[in-house]
Amino acid sequence: MKDCPKPAPEFVAPKKGSESCGKSGPATLLRASTPQCRRKTSKERRNEMREYYYDRRIVDDSIRRLTQPVDAQLRRLAEDIMHLVAGDMEQHLEPRLKGAGSCDDKENDSIASRTRSRGGHTASTLALGPSTKHASSSGKGLSQRVSKLSILPKEPEQPGISKIRKWARTKLEYDGSEKEMYGSITAFFTYVAHYVKKQLTTTKKVSEAAKGKCRLLLPGPCADYKPGDSDDNTRIDIGLIDSGYDAAVEFCTKPDYYQLRAIVEAKRGKALKDSLEAFAQLSEYTRQMFAEQYGLRFAFGFAICAGEVRLHHFGNHKIVESAPMDIATREGRRSFIELLVNMSLCEISQLGCDPTIRYLPDLNCWQIDCADDDDNGAGRNASKQYYFSNIICAADRLLGRHTRCFPATDIRPTRKRGDEESLRATVVIKDAFAFAKPEASEDDRDEVRTLKKIRREFEGDNPDNIMYPKIVVGGRVRFDRGGKFVEDTTSTMYEGVDDELLEKVSGGALFRAHRRIVLESIGKPLRTAETVKEFVAVICDAMECHNAIVERCQILHRDISDNNILVVRENGTVRGLLIDFDCAIDLSKEKKDVRNEMTGTLPFMSLNNITNSNVKRTSLDDCESMLYLLCWHATIGFGSKDERDRAKAGFEKKAIARWRNGTMETIAKDKRIYLGSYDIFLEGIVVEFDMAADHSEQLARLALDLYEALFANANLGVEYHGTRGAEDDPYAADFRNEQPRPTDAGDNSLNNASPFEMRSREWEHISRDFLDVPVRTKNEMVDWVDTSK
Repeated sequence: MKDCPKPAPEFVAPKKGSESCGKSGPATLLRASTPQCRRKTSKERRNEMREYYYDRRIVDDSIRRLTQPVDAQLRRLAEDIMHLVAGDMEQHLEPRLKGAGSCDDKENDSIASRTRSRGGHTASTLALGPSTKHASSSGKGLSQRVSKLSILPKEPEQPGISKIRKWARTKLEYDGSEKEMYGSITAFFTYVAHYVKKQLTTTKKVSEAAKGKCRLLLPGPCADYKPGDSDDNTRIDIGLIDSGYDAAVEFCTKPDYYQLRAIVEAKRGKALKDSLEAFAQLSEYTRQMFAEQYGLRFAFGFAICAGEVRLHHFGNHKIVESAPMDIATREGRRSFIELLVNMSLCEISQLGCDPTIRYLPDLNCWQIDCADDDDNGAGRNASKQYYFSNIICAADRLLGRHTRCFPATDIRPTRKRGDEESLRATVVIKDAFAFAKPEASEDDRDEVRTLKKIRREFEGDNPDNIMYPKIVVGGRVRFDRGGKFVEDTTSTMYEGVDDELLEKVSGGALFRAHRRIVLESIGKPLRTAETVKEFVAVICDAMECHNAIVERCQILHRDISDNNILVVRENGTVRGLLIDFDCAIDLSKEKKDVRNEMTGTLPFMSLNNITNSNVKRTSLDDCESMLYLLCWHATIGFGSKDERDRAKAGFEKKAIARWRNGTMETIAKDKRIYLGSYDIFLEGIVVEFDMAADHSEQLARLALDLYEALFANANLGVEYHGTRGAEDDPYAADFRNEQPRPTDAGDNSLNNASPFEMRSREWEHISRDFLDVPVRTKNEMVDWVDTSK
């Protein structure tokens, strides 16, 4: 569990409305989506992002509109400040740039001079278009406002202008070392921050309440450094933090990931290899921001190659890149200034922060708002506040659901918590961005509604004492934005961008909604099972819960993995809890057969799922995932860390390791081979179990019995045993002639049926046979005798 002590000494406290996303301690959790044994290295993740750069990233300049202030007063002020900063910078830069032959603009007058002489203004390079809600002000109005602003004198030059001038001369490559380039970039950010501070502290046209939403976007005092909460040895180039608008334009110590608002990755050149490497490194560093900040919904980052600046938006499903802003041109500098000013004056939620999660310095803990949608998802009850001090699941993937789990209490602390003291939790809060439909009332796969249905079915009628997830409250996250409450969805995140981009990031199945769910039971990850006996008890409970929910609620889970089964210790007993119904479907509401969607966690996905076959998805797919999960943990071992490390020593050489490291095609082929027959499963998978712990033999027997119930069921003929695929299954081409085929001449549909098709027709009977195995094993456990110690 990651503890969240009070902000570290180097933390600069927010001032006058400046808000912070949240901090957690050093990364100590195993990563949520990667089965234990080995996490991907930083090098592997960067290689993935290089492939992403070529294949999947989106380039769309309208992404810069996301930072445009919502408040009308601040929007007008931002426009004024932008023209003021750009005009003053040009007065300092242009004469010398012209002499150096580095400015390609033929006009020699500064923007501010042209504005005053013409009584008008230069249109922003960020074309808003006729459909934009916040249209630019008229030239006359802008002229009047600019003339009243405090324009700093041209002489003496502002601090850092010589460094900015050097950067502005850049064409193909920065004329200096990369370290010198960091100084030029830092000077640009600081230059803009000085103006933002001066105008916010002197203007009378903006209310104090509106000013309280503003911030200074500042670079850290050092570059090329390793943040203190980094989970590897990588070093970031420049870290940007925000501070109150009236704070000093400086930052005394280097910021950690939990304090950063954005990261800058810089390269001296602007060749393709430079852009590629900057993108890969920026993506890896931003991943750690998601891991260390509790309330980071999305993130911005800057990739700077020579004189070209690109803004990157890291959402849940896509990474969007802006067109380059060329610092060597007047228009490029002005576009960059406009972006920085907007980021200083916009709502904190527009920078990716979640305003419903707040740090309480007087109590040294966090407050989180939890909505309570009604059963139809169409309305809502009042939000409820909870308090937490640590985290049990961090969101450290760059893309995806960004699931976080907090142990919390609804009782507000009465005193300040000590650094080593945790709040006594009574519930666990799950916070995630799940796939959804835009209208909550039409979202049949809403996890909140699914859990409420389960609660209604089992509450007061649970004779078998099934341990099921008990929801307290839950719903879509909502917060105030520009004076109105909005749901935190993909549409809200990308409000204001071009329709074409919005379709790319939220169209079809890409739409996500930010949900928060409060559950009663508090458990720990499956890896915390200390013995085979505990592990078997937990797995058996999860299987019983799964089958009971399918039979009584007609709900299919569809994502059985080691992250979705918890170890619950209550009153001296160990039980298992099945959680995370994000991918679940209500079978009673499906008009046809279950849609053949690919869902789940890769190492545990069933063969039907990973091959995306046409076979109807049933409870058997979850049973198959449960078998893979058992084999996985039986191979890596149990007990203390030293014992698990010993068992994992040769893990990478074992067959099961390829279930994580391979492609979908290779994983499917490996599973089809090793699940092809009882003997192959025994000799290829079971024989590699860690047999040093007590009751390892019983665990191996359980795995073999589960295999037999699922893949060699006695109620089906031998021709329907094993893993032979259907005729149209490309993954099964090598195995079609190696296993028995059906010979029933009386039913042509059976002649062409694969074992998976036949088993899907008999899924209810096979599911019961499968469940009988752990139930029998659980009853036999009372006679197991420990021999160790």
